[in-house]
Amino acid sequence: MYANASQSLAQSSTRRFLLGCSALLVSALLAVPASAQRNKRGEDPALKPRPVKLKTKDNIELTAFYFPSAEGKEAIPVLLIHEWKGQGSPYQKLCMAMRSAGLAVLLVEYRGHGNSRQYTAPNGEKEDFNIARMGKRDIQAIIQYDLEEAKQFLKQENNEGRLNLNALAVVGIQEGAIMASHWAVRDWGFPSVGRLKQGQDVKALVYVSPVKNFNGLTIDSTLRDRNVGVLPTMIVAGRESPEADEAERLGGRITALRKRLKIDGLEVKLESTSLSGPALINEVPSTASDIVKFIKANVPVSESENEWIER
Repeated sequence: MYANASQSLAQSSTRRFLLGCSALLVSALLAVPASAQRNKRGEDPALKPRPVKLKTKDNIELTAFYFPSAEGKEAIPVLLIHEWKGQGSPYQKLCMAMRSAGLAVLLVEYRGHGNSRQYTAPNGEKEDFNIARMGKRDIQAIIQYDLEEAKQFLKQENNEGRLNLNALAVVGIQEGAIMASHWAVRDWGFPSVGRLKQGQDVKALVYVSPVKNFNGLTIDSTLRDRNVGVLPTMIVAGRESPEADEAERLGGRITALRKRLKIDGLEVKLESTSLSGPALINEVPSTASDIVKFIKANVPVSESENEWIER
């Protein structure tokens, strides 16, 4: 009874947190007067957390939130992909924890979600995406266009010397974990042409509360890719959550694959909670720090490993 009461209180607290989080994130990122005062003292505005606008190749305008690093070419970039029917606001805590550790984080609100809810109809009018009618084709468009446009933003930051795109980590939450795995396959499918590096930048994957199937897409299918299947991978879920069984099953599948290849690089962490996704990250204090530790431990940056390359 006591455990159930405690869990109920945690879930109630989580709901209150999520309701207030959007306003908190926007106010934190758009605090212009305070940042203007700091800029007068010589702070580089390029290092200020801020919202950014991205325009995809199929003409969708996206909102993203960027948390830059002060580590320059040593900075590991992180692409954060939220859950379906989610948005960016609940992830401020995780993004700030990563930034404090020297990582550069880009959190994209992909089409139909958050502040990226509109598209331009053939008649030129702005219309809202209907999430209830979005299917596999839309998910593939997110992977092909939205996440690729996010990478183009990181590419620009790379060439400005503000991060190292060759050391990219991708964090996916719930359905976002499936999109992360499929985008990693896409990224590794672009070979270098001479000295021109086009892809193969993803060096680590983190799956938070991964689901088994999302409109016909699975993480399992991506494990057949010989490059993505062996990337350093972390799986995080609540032990009593709906995703616990899938986290354990997926961990077992990856373990078997790596045992045959005699490689390490997998970490499965099951927290003593029934929380999932953003609630797991925000209500279990160790989750964010463990994700940061995993990325920093498994994505080395040096002249011999994942060296900075102009793109």
